[in-house]
Amino acid sequence: MRSENGKSLSSLHRSSRVQFNMTPESIRAQTRKIIASRTLVRSERLARFLEFTVSESLAGNTDQLKEFVIGVEVFDRKQDYDPRLDPIVRVEARRLRMKLKKYYETEGRSDALRIEYPKGSYAPAIRITDHAERTDTSKSRRGIAVLPFSHSANEECEYFTDGLTEEMIASLTKVNGLRVVAWNSSLRLKGTPRDYARVGEQLQVDVVLEGSVRLAGPNTLRIAVQLVWVSDGSYLWTETFERPLQEVFSVRDAIAAEVARTLHVNLGPPRPQTRSREAYQFYLKGRFHWNKRTDESVARGAEYLENAIAADPEYALAYAGLADCHIVLAKFGAAPPREAMPKARAAARRALTLDPTLAEAHVSLGSIAGLFDWDWVAAEQHMRRGLEMNPLYATGHQWYAHDVLAAVGRLEQAEAALARARDCDPLSVVVMASSAENLIMQRRPEEALDLYGKTLELDPYFPRAHFGKARAALSLGREEQAREAVRAGWALNPSSPLAIALVTYIYAAIGRVADARRSLQELEEAGRKTQISPYLFMRAWMAMDPRRACDYLEQACEDRDPRLAHAAVSPIYDDLRGHPRFDAVLRRMGLTLEPVDAMTVEQI
Repeated sequence: MRSENGKSLSSLHRSSRVQFNMTPESIRAQTRKIIASRTLVRSERLARFLEFTVSESLAGNTDQLKEFVIGVEVFDRKQDYDPRLDPIVRVEARRLRMKLKKYYETEGRSDALRIEYPKGSYAPAIRITDHAERTDTSKSRRGIAVLPFSHSANEECEYFTDGLTEEMIASLTKVNGLRVVAWNSSLRLKGTPRDYARVGEQLQVDVVLEGSVRLAGPNTLRIAVQLVWVSDGSYLWTETFERPLQEVFSVRDAIAAEVARTLHVNLGPPRPQTRSREAYQFYLKGRFHWNKRTDESVARGAEYLENAIAADPEYALAYAGLADCHIVLAKFGAAPPREAMPKARAAARRALTLDPTLAEAHVSLGSIAGLFDWDWVAAEQHMRRGLEMNPLYATGHQWYAHDVLAAVGRLEQAEAALARARDCDPLSVVVMASSAENLIMQRRPEEALDLYGKTLELDPYFPRAHFGKARAALSLGREEQAREAVRAGWALNPSSPLAIALVTYIYAAIGRVADARRSLQELEEAGRKTQISPYLFMRAWMAMDPRRACDYLEQACEDRDPRLAHAAVSPIYDDLRGHPRFDAVLRRMGLTLEPVDAMTVEQI
């Protein structure tokens, strides 16, 4: 077969049996179809990448598809572009491979013509698949979302139904070959009208599991569940379970087994559970409050989980949840790290003693090893182990990216790990904000600004996204946009010391010194009423007086504040770079930006 200029197209495909008329026009048509798909329609940069490389291949110029050429022709880099300093092409090539994989697993599953990019090459490999490969759904990775179960209107039922939903998600992650959307994304659909096609598009899933919980008697629950195809809303399976309250634990595993049977996939061993109904109720309440991710709710979640442990001292999941609460409280600055992190370590170790297969506990230990111990090798080992145990653990991918990879300067790998987290949890604003923060650390503020905007479309009441948006806008010299973002974030929580510190920094950075000093005075007044961490005073002083900022930096280092983890890579610290005291802190934390036994995310 020949291209329009007469050159052979044999190098474009690797299939030995061609049962399709593969012509230059059919290849272009397939390219247009992919670009217009839900998977790629909002990714203009990737669309340009795909279209350019396919066109060059059809023209017989595959040998010219080098990193420099693509950087200049696709990403508008100048002639002095140096791929060693700017990894844009490598990063976008990895993203394109992942997008194409998702496309062919979902809406392009039945396509005969496949466009793929082998690792290490920017030239597309174009091939034909036979009918059996396209129609055998067991070879493609099905996706499922568990929607929040409905309930009768009281708080106790809400704890139970939300907890049951989260537990169902955890059980289904044990199903081999099944992609399960994480809890945070499911939670965003709570109380919304059921539009199955829209849910399928948002979460990139084929089926959803939904249900309701009602009291059927004084001590009996009736749980009705159904498995629904999102394409047409038809039921694959429906069943009602009635169980005495003391046997409610068995429902989760029974439902998971029926889902696996209906989808013709294999269910792995169930997660260990408590026999104490009281401990289980406390556990569900703890996770319910943990998922809210505010200082107050996480602290309350920790109390419930401690009650769960008191009711059943052998309850491994409760220890793992308690470890996560203490870590997040330290990350938020809501608890002193030297108090919270040792508690987290003890809880995670106890969880693993009781159940060595708990992915969550390994990830927790990885976070502690990195953020508190500054032992980056041990941190990565724990993270890898946890993700090997549960590759669908969205928080695990996010913490691996944020707490380890980004900290040691492996930002491209962090971006890939965050893409995995978004695949597991597409509507998580926490994961999206972490992804935007990673783009800022890669000095890609335009893309970060766009992602912060998408985050705020999902949750306009998320202060972290507003302040991140302000930083991105500031990097682009858009001072008015930065001021608007500052005002929006501060309005959501005007008494928060973190908000006051960030406002102080941003005002100083845009030259509004008087406003910055007023904000700083407000922070100092708040510090006389309640304890405020040195880290926040460091952030407030950074753009006004780097020497004062270094005073607080050294105190934050003594405190082992986990928020210092990105000091080596974040633009936030640019005002301190080159200062001997700042460099000394980096050395103490082991942040020399040298590789730590690198393993690609694809290997996990």
